[in-house]
Amino acid sequence: MASRASLIGLLVAAAILYFAKEVLLPLALAILLSFLLAPAVQRLEALKLGRVASVLIVVLIALAGLASIGTVAGVQAVSLAAKLPEYRHTIAQKIRALRAPKQQSTLGRAAKALKDIEQEAQPEKPLAVKETPGSAYEELALWATPLATPVAMALAVIVFTILMLIDRENMRERLLALAGRRRLNVTTRAMAEAATRVSRYLGMLLVVNACFGIPFGIALYFIGVPNALLFGLLGMLLRFVPYVGVWVAAALPIALAFAISDGWSMMLWTVGVFLALELVLAYVVEPWLYGRSVGLTPIAIIAAVLFWTWLWGPAGLLLATPLTVCVAVIGRHMPELGYLNVLLGVEPVLSDEERFYQRLLALDHDEAAALLEKHAAARGVAAALDGVLLPALALAARDRARDMLEPARERFIYEHAEAIVEGLEAPAAGGEGAPVGLVPAHDRADEVAAAALARLLPAGSVQAFSAPATASEVSDAATRRGCRAVCISSVPPHAAAHAAVLTRRLRRQNAGLKIVVGLWGAGPLASTKERLEKLGADAVVASLAEAVDALRRLP
Repeated sequence: MASRASLIGLLVAAAILYFAKEVLLPLALAILLSFLLAPAVQRLEALKLGRVASVLIVVLIALAGLASIGTVAGVQAVSLAAKLPEYRHTIAQKIRALRAPKQQSTLGRAAKALKDIEQEAQPEKPLAVKETPGSAYEELALWATPLATPVAMALAVIVFTILMLIDRENMRERLLALAGRRRLNVTTRAMAEAATRVSRYLGMLLVVNACFGIPFGIALYFIGVPNALLFGLLGMLLRFVPYVGVWVAAALPIALAFAISDGWSMMLWTVGVFLALELVLAYVVEPWLYGRSVGLTPIAIIAAVLFWTWLWGPAGLLLATPLTVCVAVIGRHMPELGYLNVLLGVEPVLSDEERFYQRLLALDHDEAAALLEKHAAARGVAAALDGVLLPALALAARDRARDMLEPARERFIYEHAEAIVEGLEAPAAGGEGAPVGLVPAHDRADEVAAAALARLLPAGSVQAFSAPATASEVSDAATRRGCRAVCISSVPPHAAAHAAVLTRRLRRQNAGLKIVVGLWGAGPLASTKERLEKLGADAVVASLAEAVDALRRLP
């Protein structure tokens, strides 16, 4: 019910974001800029400059930087426009070559025929009547109208950014109160994590974009593309727009190189430099810098780009990643919205034991074996068996107790789990040692767990029993083989009950036999241990590593 309510809330929020975008868009851009500028403001405040002075200095420096970049780009653009007549002849030749292939070729004749048909089919168009402004004021209004909206947006973003930086503590406290005083701890951690991730993402993105734009501009200069500085700046700025911006930044100099050069070498060099830089950044630098810091999967980023672009247009494309980071952090810290972090986040949603069990459920021996072998290589065989195999066996036993595991799949799980265990490289166990009996308490899961313990004991010292084994069979075999001890293997959920029955019967059959009871992953053992010791157990353990130590310590 709670998840349904949260889903309805998300749909309502999306509708509000769509219909109120004219108000919310400058607010979102201001929040993004405040994340970017807040560290600089805090450094100036540490120098005792005061809050207002620090904010104004940082904002003015940022605006001056943007104005300088815009001025340089504008000068370069005007210079390029002035040079275009010099390339008019080359551009016209290439355009004619593309639009009108040689007439003697088959392609040329086909193109001419299609062009003639198109001209004959076109209806005659009446001359368009264009109204001229009636006065100078109307002409000024007609000229200023397209600029009014972006100018108003820019002013709103600047004002919002300044106010947020000056009054950030008060705004933070109001957001905390809005989320609820009972969630003060959770909301504080969520806000801190979102701010850290977004600030880190923006800082690293700026570094990566500079690593693209500066070398790209330098390379274009040596290739001979006019106004290389302009295209380097555009490359650095347009790369802030995910996925689309970098291709727009590359298309402009490539098109110009194609148009102004007599041959193809300039264009090919431009394409080659772009591809080399982009491949190095996309597959080497960005994974190394970003890692898991952003906390989003690649699929989540693409889906976010599509969603926010549909919602807010080009500005949504720019804001997609920071906004989605905030959404994923909210889902991580609020249980009712946890599915957002599952869908968007990079944290594993299944534990290693769940993944191992799921692969066996899917009848995939190879992936299950690879997972356990990887865990064993990283942390050791004992840790892999204790941390992955035994919990997976407990999951299988739980599903079997609930009648959720069909017999054929159950057989596959136990048979292949045991085969995977046998395929692991056994650690050095230090000699042969005295014989030890490994006794499954009840069923096949206990038997597989006993086989896992056998991999950790000295070779040749194990007397293994098949499930189910009676107390008399175990006692007789232990006497014949000279076993100094037996270890009862029992997997939850009914580990303690099954182990208690077998412990009591074994103690009645053989009073001198040492008995170690393994309740694999059964949790706190205080009360259970006391009860089993009263029934005759000499030691009660919860892991394979503890069982090995207990068997070694027995006299």
